[in-house]
Amino acid sequence: MKLIGQIVAFIVVILLVAVIGSGVYLAAESLAALFMQLDHQVAIITAISWGIALIAAWMIAQAIRAAGQLGKAAALREERAATYQLLLDYWENVLRQDRTRLDQPPAEVAEKLKVLERLLALYGGAAVLKAHTSLRTVAHDKGALHPDTRVRFGEALVAVRKDLGSDTPRHIAVELERLLLPVADASKGVVESKDARSPTVAAPAS
Repeated sequence: MKLIGQIVAFIVVILLVAVIGSGVYLAAESLAALFMQLDHQVAIITAISWGIALIAAWMIAQAIRAAGQLGKAAALREERAATYQLLLDYWENVLRQDRTRLDQPPAEVAEKLKVLERLLALYGGAAVLKAHTSLRTVAHDKGALHPDTRVRFGEALVAVRKDLGSDTPRHIAVELERLLLPVADASKGVVESKDARSPTVAAPAS
């Protein structure tokens, strides 16, 4: 049954090709007969005009296609920029919340991370994906206020700037990190940990 279907499909294709070929041949023959009836100079002018019209039509089609591609690229760029804005907002908030544990984050934080990573999977560049994954791992293992976490955050910002085509000089990662995460945020965890240990240290001997 399958073989019969394939034979029928093949015959239909052959018939379609024959019909199209016959149509093209008849159209060419009609055009040739029409040109034969025209004056020589008129025929040349007509042929040139048709050629110009075809070239113009081709150029217009190419321009429309290029405009469509530019529109798609612009839309993708907007989605990517919005995704990176969400990435920036998420990590800036997390790294400022010194009591947030990334191994057991609150439901709201976990949901935001899920949305962020879905958008990164759709629109994020490879370098930004890698930087985000590295930042997430370090923040999970060492804590949000660890110096290595801040370094990874600066590296992620550099990857974002490069992917968006922004000016990204060398050694800008530290400046970006300090711009969005003041030094006071980093020292907060150290101060609190010292305060937590001070009663034990100062306890008098019995």
